[in-house]
This record gives sequence, structure tokens and C-alpha cells, in this order.
Amino acid sequence: MKTKKLFLAPNAIALGLAMSVLLLGVSCDKGDDQETFDPPVIEITSPADLSDLQALVASPFSFTISVSADAGLSSVSLNGDNIKTYSQGETESSFEHEYIPTENGIISLIFVVEDAEGTTTESEVIELEAVGDFGFLLADFAGEEGSSVTLSTIDPTHWDADRTITTFNVNGNLSSSATFENVNNQFTIETGAANPDATPDIVYQGKAMKVIKQPAGWGASGWSHIMIGFDTSIDQAMVEELPQMNANLDGLTPGTKYVEIDVYYEDSEGLPFADMWGENVAIGDNPAFGSDKTRGYSIFLMLTKHADHRLNPDGSGMFIGYEKYITEANKWITLRFDELYVESGGNFYGSGNESAATSDVVDGVKIVAGGGYGDGQSDNAIYFRNLRIVDAE
Repeated sequence: MKTKKLFLAPNAIALGLAMSVLLLGVSCDKGDDQETFDPPVIEITSPADLSDLQALVASPFSFTISVSADAGLSSVSLNGDNIKTYSQGETESSFEHEYIPTENGIISLIFVVEDAEGTTTESEVIELEAVGDFGFLLADFAGEEGSSVTLSTIDPTHWDADRTITTFNVNGNLSSSATFENVNNQFTIETGAANPDATPDIVYQGKAMKVIKQPAGWGASGWSHIMIGFDTSIDQAMVEELPQMNANLDGLTPGTKYVEIDVYYEDSEGLPFADMWGENVAIGDNPAFGSDKTRGYSIFLMLTKHADHRLNPDGSGMFIGYEKYITEANKWITLRFDELYVESGGNFYGSGNESAATSDVVDGVKIVAGGGYGDGQSDNAIYFRNLRIVDAE
């Protein structure tokens, strides 16, 4: 069987080659016609001056960031961690981001925007100096209050139930939230309150807890028990590094760590701070249990097992108590608790009290501000910031 051969005319061959070139050209032109997008844009609009930035350790530092992308926004990250995600179709955005430094030193920050095509653009490198060493932060008191419940549904075995339990947000090393209790309704409390100092030093900047005392229902003017619970125990080794009660129950052994808190006493014309303490105050007519009014305005601070102590003041759940005195009004000061609250020494673990807390279960703090100083129902607010444990210097 013979096979027939097919011959193409020269014109047909030329026409085939032309069609191939034409198709190839169409294919290339189709790729060239795909839409292209400019890279995304990122700008830090606040602070306006990004030089010589300082931030406070454990306090938020705010940036305002503006981004845009022709291809659509996908996300914004800071030093590799995502801080903002966008839904499909968004092409412009401006938002505020609060960065919280955790330790002292110079921190380099780079914001990165990514568009829907996967293209990224970096901000300039921002250098932020973090200052102020807050050690192990228990509570900053800057968080807003959340839910509040009354204690009327609980039957305490030994104490007045007339109080509220309020949850508030915490920036701290133990927990992101905590509770405080207004025992006997002896005060009003506001966490996240505005700073009373209009121009504070950087280590005292930020919001605070505001306390205004009022007489207790049982007539003890000026007493205020602030019961704070974290629901998480402080590390036992850290608790045992704090000053401990001595063998005579009348003082402390030195510690390698201390509890500190920032305090601001707000003076008023109606009840001047100078009339609250000092050798000229009629102490005999206005005693303050456990305090020496000639030394200043007392602050007691006790470490507790919160669940045990909150319903029983007489030793149960108390580990140790410290005291310190305020001697200046209308300014922020830092109190370091390096003295024993002697009056309740017999209630503490070091005394062998069976109902006291041990160092492995401390998850609460009680603060008594100026117990018995007679400034109930006054305008003299007391502010607290940054309850922490620090290394001895």
C-alpha cells in the first residue's frame, strides 16, 4: 500500500507561520495587559516627631499609623507580630496602636504593611527608649472597671457583708484582670482615673486608682480596706525574698526584694494635709490604730491569701503586713515597704498563727490608707499606681 504525501504550497506555509506568530503575540499581550499595582504605603503620623522618643516601661505608648494599598490592604505587623488585619476591599486605613515596652533600654520598632498581592512596605526604623523599672508588676491600676456585684448573696463567717466586688483590667505580670472589694463601703474607688498631676515626671505618667474615704457603717471614720485579688499566686521564691518578720515579731529581716507603690495624696482647703498628721495634731483625741501620726500619713499593705482573708480580718489568710508614711501632698511619691506593721504581727505567718497564709499561696493584697486619720467624707482623694515587687538596690 502506498502512502500519500501531503505537500503544502509556499503560500500556505507562510500563512501558517504568520498565524503562529499572531497567536504567540496575543498570548504575550494578554500577560502584559494584567493590572499592576503600586506597592502599599505606610506612614507614622503620630507622634509627629519620631526622634528622641521615650516611653514608660509597662505603660502604653501610642502610635497613629496610616496605610494605603491599591491592591487592597491585607495586614499590618510590628516587628513580625500582626497588629491589624483587613477585610477584602479596604484600600485605606488610619488606626492607633498602643505599644507596651516590658523592659528598660532602646527598642527598635519596624511597622510593615502588606497588600492583597503579598507586597510589603516597611516603615522607617523607630527607636524608642523605655525608662522606669517596675520590676514584677502586680497591678498598674490604669485599667477601666468592669462588672460589679454586691456581697449580699454571700454569708461571711466574720465580717460585714456590706461591700461590692468589682473587676478591673490589669496590666501586670500575674493576670490581665483582678478584683477589688469595697469593705464596709468605706470608700469610693475608680480605676483608670485621670492622673491628678497635670505634668508628671515620666515614671509617674498614666492613669491611676482613685480612692476617696468615707466613714464605715460601724462608725470608724477614716478606715478603708482595699481588698485586691489576682486569682494567681505570686511565685513563692519571690515572696520569700521580701523582708520577713523577725523572731521577736517586732521588725523585719532584710529582703533582696521589696514591694513598692506610687502614691499621690490630693490636698484640699477644707481639710489641709498639714492638719492630718504631725506633732501638733491632737492625736489623743483622734487616735489611729497602728499608726504614728507624728511620722506622717500611714499606708498599710498586707500580703494575703485572698479567698481566706477577704471575709475574715483576724489573721486568716494574712502572710505579712508592712507600713509606710506619706509626708508630702500634691505630688507623686514612691513608697517602698521596708517596715513591719507591728500592730497585727501576731496575725502573720511568722508568728505561727495557724490561720495565717504561707508563702506559697499569696495571691492578694490589702491596702489600708490612713486608717483612723479622720479624713472620711472629704475631698482628699488618694491615688495609687503600679503596685510591684522590685529588686533591692
